[in-house]
Amino acid sequence: MFLLFLKKQFLFSRRDSSGETLRYYYYDEAAWIVGALVVALVSWFIVRRYLRARALRRQPRRTDYRLLKRVIRIKGELSSRYLRPGFSRSIHAVGIGRLSGINEYCIQVFVNDATQELALGSGTRRLLPRYRGVPLVLIEMPMAGFLSAAMPGPPAVPGKYAKGIRVPQDVIIGGISGANTNLAGQSGTIGYFCTRKSRLPRRKEPHLLSNSHVFADLRKTSVDEGDLIMHPSPGEPGNNRPVASLVNFSVLKFNGDTKEPNHVDAAIAKLWSTQQHKPLIPLIGAVTGYVPKKDIGIGESVRKFGRTTGYTEGQIFSIYLDIWVRYDRTGQSAFFQNQFLIEPTRPGFTKFVAKGDSGSLVVDAKQHAIGLIFGGMAELPGSLNRTRTAAPMPGPNPVPKDLKRVESYGVANPISEVLDRLKIDLLV
Repeated sequence: MFLLFLKKQFLFSRRDSSGETLRYYYYDEAAWIVGALVVALVSWFIVRRYLRARALRRQPRRTDYRLLKRVIRIKGELSSRYLRPGFSRSIHAVGIGRLSGINEYCIQVFVNDATQELALGSGTRRLLPRYRGVPLVLIEMPMAGFLSAAMPGPPAVPGKYAKGIRVPQDVIIGGISGANTNLAGQSGTIGYFCTRKSRLPRRKEPHLLSNSHVFADLRKTSVDEGDLIMHPSPGEPGNNRPVASLVNFSVLKFNGDTKEPNHVDAAIAKLWSTQQHKPLIPLIGAVTGYVPKKDIGIGESVRKFGRTTGYTEGQIFSIYLDIWVRYDRTGQSAFFQNQFLIEPTRPGFTKFVAKGDSGSLVVDAKQHAIGLIFGGMAELPGSLNRTRTAAPMPGPNPVPKDLKRVESYGVANPISEVLDRLKIDLLV
């Protein structure tokens, strides 16, 4: 029955030199075969891309996404109130954590100094115990800053990598020094390698991945031919040479408005074809995939390798973090939404990041990329683990003696957000 439809179809006619009429036909079966081949090819390409993308994502862990989504919504309500300009001199971040020893989400409110009033004119220094059924926890934490280094400074990396990451390397790898040639005196970290996404199959050209404030001049909103990436960074002593050209970066907003948040601080640069490279990170290895933002777990172990502190380990302390981050070059602050915060693993590591580590890639124990370091804070060793031991302040709202304090922490963009917004894939 189907063959009744597979007839020859008239296309057009013309006269030849002898005056006879020539008629041209096509056959339905040929059209069906060609169409089937096209559909099969497109389907194969789509399925192949889907399976590859799925293979690169870390398998999800047991998470109650419905509950998490509700807590994120409640956190957003508090964040829009507490972090808006003029509400408080002390509150600078709001995130989601877990209560100590209890598998229950809580909303963390981070303040510079717990002895100050929370809201201007309120006189109170304590939070309500709960908001819409979710526990609230007050945490003392110095304000974060972008982590590009303004001075060379001594390396904080022990062992054979102490000098290697800041001097010229014949083969570019992740975790070494690199920054935009226009950032005189500044240093940052080349995080890792990536490729740009394409709707059609094409040759994948390697690109370098780091922060906007490392690979770009934030005084500009577009890329020009003078945006070259130097290795080592312009702020390092010695011979610096260009190894890549900036092609795309996220433009950061410093408008003092929580209604227009920043989501990523990320940039990519095309590695020059003459430059050798190897996709690995010292003491970590090659990246094997990535972790979607919703699957980043509170308390899970992570690590990174950066230009200043080298290899460090930490734990995820806060997810879906809304935070103000200051930029020392301009004195302005930028508001970021839905980031995550990392504490160092002590006593083995006294700090997770330091200035110059901006752009470092954060990975889990099996080399799945989790995030891109862009901010944080490094305190002097003498202030680590400081808690208030003095008597509580007098008044109706004393500061609790066991108040948690976070120091030497890092703030990172979720890597899945970076990949989506810059339309890139990690080189694996």
